Amino acid sequence: MLRVALKDLLARKRRLVTTSIAIVLGIAFLTGTQLLSSTLRDSVESLIGDVYEGIDAVVRSPSTQETPFGQPIRETVPESVVDQARQVDGVRVADGFVESTGPSLVDKDGKVYGNSGFGPPTLVYNWVDDDALRPGKVTSGRGPERDDEIVLDFKTAEGLGVGLGDQVTLATLQSGTEDYTLVGIAGLGEDGTSATGAKPMFFTTATAMRLVNQDGFNFVAVGADEGVTQQELADRLASAMPNEQVLTGEAFTDESAESIAVFVDFLGTFVSVFGYIALFVSIFIIYNTFSIIVAQRTRETALLRAVGARRRQVLWATMLEALIIGLIASVLGLLFGVLLAAGLISLVKNFFTVDSGIPGLTAGVVITSLVVGIGVTVLSALVPALRSSKIPPIAALSEVSLDRSGLSVSRRVWGTILAVGGALLIGLGLADIGPNPLVFVGGGAVAFLVSVAVILGPLIAAPVSRVLAKPFSLRRSTTGRLAGENAARNPKRTAATAAALTIGVTLVVTIAIVAASIKATGDKTIRQSVNADFIVATSSVTSLGSIPADTAGKVAALPDVALSSPVRFSFVRLLDDQARANAESAPTTTVPSGVTGVADDAPPGDDDFALGIEPDSWFQVIDAGELEGSPDDMTDGTIAVNQKFAEDRGWHLGDKIPFYFAATGTQELEVAVIFEKNIGQGNIWMPMTTFSQNVLPIFNVDAQIYVAAKDGANLGTLKQQLDEIVADSPTVEVQDLQEFIEAQTGPIDTFLAIVYALLGLAIIIALIGIANTLSLSVLERTRELGLLRAVGMTRRQVRRTVRTEAAIIAIFGTLMGLVIGILFSIALTVAIGADNPGLITYAVPIAQLVAITIVAALAGVVAALLPSWRASRLNVLEAVAST
Repeated sequence: MLRVALKDLLARKRRLVTTSIAIVLGIAFLTGTQLLSSTLRDSVESLIGDVYEGIDAVVRSPSTQETPFGQPIRETVPESVVDQARQVDGVRVADGFVESTGPSLVDKDGKVYGNSGFGPPTLVYNWVDDDALRPGKVTSGRGPERDDEIVLDFKTAEGLGVGLGDQVTLATLQSGTEDYTLVGIAGLGEDGTSATGAKPMFFTTATAMRLVNQDGFNFVAVGADEGVTQQELADRLASAMPNEQVLTGEAFTDESAESIAVFVDFLGTFVSVFGYIALFVSIFIIYNTFSIIVAQRTRETALLRAVGARRRQVLWATMLEALIIGLIASVLGLLFGVLLAAGLISLVKNFFTVDSGIPGLTAGVVITSLVVGIGVTVLSALVPALRSSKIPPIAALSEVSLDRSGLSVSRRVWGTILAVGGALLIGLGLADIGPNPLVFVGGGAVAFLVSVAVILGPLIAAPVSRVLAKPFSLRRSTTGRLAGENAARNPKRTAATAAALTIGVTLVVTIAIVAASIKATGDKTIRQSVNADFIVATSSVTSLGSIPADTAGKVAALPDVALSSPVRFSFVRLLDDQARANAESAPTTTVPSGVTGVADDAPPGDDDFALGIEPDSWFQVIDAGELEGSPDDMTDGTIAVNQKFAEDRGWHLGDKIPFYFAATGTQELEVAVIFEKNIGQGNIWMPMTTFSQNVLPIFNVDAQIYVAAKDGANLGTLKQQLDEIVADSPTVEVQDLQEFIEAQTGPIDTFLAIVYALLGLAIIIALIGIANTLSLSVLERTRELGLLRAVGMTRRQVRRTVRTEAAIIAIFGTLMGLVIGILFSIALTVAIGADNPGLITYAVPIAQLVAITIVAALAGVVAALLPSWRASRLNVLEAVAST
């Protein structure tokens, strides 16, 4: 039986190739992303190690403000800490470091350089004279000595097209653009030829502090005398400065590298999810392929049983075939994955220094790929293998095996159970029963999808296929009718082939509708709540604030402006009863290794988002619904909160709520106003006086200015005047309401484009499945096709029949995906709005759904080109004589 299995596999090499493609693509995708992630992580750790190699200890503030991106932001330390550190025994050198975001680089076209809204930041550093402490090595020129001089890394200088002596323009937070003379070009590593992807800029200490609006250092870096260990130095510094936090240089390096590596790992995991989706789709392709193979080998298997082969031998022969296919496909997937990773790394090298060459395979990557690839193949073939072992010897007398398993009672029962169970879970999620309604909705969606697409699908495949064939049968077209009957007579095969496409389309449709609903919600909310005619805003939605400080005053002074209201954004930590209860149930945190002296002093609590507003004007340019309390009551030390948010946390008008700020510690703020509407601008609003007194300098800048024109004012003229005010600030733009809506929802389109591209792999595998199924079907119907050719069917008609069958299968899978995707999107939007009815405005992008259907049908036809050509080239006599 072993020889039989191997010979059968080798005799049908084409089937081996087509069956393997799905696994090869999926494993290549997984391997490529894993290798890219590990290479990037290793490169990050190496580069950060080079940057901070000369630092033996770091002194910094223990006061932190947590953010949802990267490391927490800390309060600065005064220059006096540098002097204290220099007096400690064992200190060779100590220098204060400015390291912060703030101004942006401007290219020769007057545009912000590298302003995609995402990606590595532009960072401000002060120049440090000590070569060991300084992050970077000057490869040409010198460091900045005057306040109007700048040093750039070589990648940034190349991108801007500037050299030594050229002027470099910055868009600042203070007053528009400023020009600096480029006096040095630097890089990382021993030879200064490496880069992290970020855009570092080096200035004199005074200029660096001014540009980022701070009057202290982010940390103090310390180098040790020879013979003094990092831990000894950290202990001495902590004793001398008991109110500051001290880290060893190694701990500081590891912390910095980990903050970047977390993002790299997240990115790798995010992309890998789509690889697993592709492999999930592959299951249906492999299952369908082996089901067809088992049906085609009915007589062969029965003859083996007749001459003495046992059921177990037949089972293991089929499983061995799957094992070999899975092994070969996994190995090929590994090889292609290495090539994919090398290609991705070559792209990344344009922005980030990574190790060159083909990445090496690690044991973990190899084991994961082999286990997943072989496991998916073997499990997919298990049910067909069991079916083959049940073929009786008497079946050797039959000509063909007609697939009727689509009509079985067990299929109806299990399909119904899964469908009802999935619907029940979705219902529990919609009813907000349980800790997380989205988990119930997601689990129910998976069960419902499997039941409808895989188990119940064959029950509807036949009638739907005949209906879909009618448009192709106009004018009594024989090819259309034959294609419909071919799809209908093997409903399980048709459903299994279509199921792969159904899963991809379901995901695309669900994401498209949810995204469209979110955009529609944003559009509706902004139009109903914003009473302003224009918004002066930062050009990047990821900027916390970059509007020059004097802009708000200039806007308010325009004669046609009735109201102008600046807004600032920050993060805060709540310390109320609910926050304390949440903290008690959270895991206990420990002081990280390498940290000496004072630990982070932020008390446990809930981190949230807050706005700084001018109450007198804000509640006029924004319709916040019914108010409890008055904006006039929002004096220093007060807040306004959203009604639903206040109810959930048990806050009432007049309550004093404890907050923690990194800059000022714990502060109690009184609830002065409770507003009704959730307008997507945070749940907590603070008067600008309270906000500016408590937040860190990085947040204490205007991010938006809402502008309302006077009655009868010419909006075109006012727009022109506003544009003139911000003309010298490339990071700022004036938007009307529609432009503001598009700017807020624009990142959704970017995210959708990425998701669609990643889901494209699953769609491609589904189309390969259609081509594979049709190829095997052509082989199975060789004699039938020969007879049709013998009675007069032309080669063109044969090709059209196969292509039409492919289109029917593709449209069937797409329609199932459309229906299930719409149902899922309804469930998800209801679940998202469970706590806030009306939060989501459901919207169906009709044009996109029509386009998806048309593209799927055309893709099905393209997938059938090769099988249809092969079918038309069959020799009539040989086909009729085949058995």
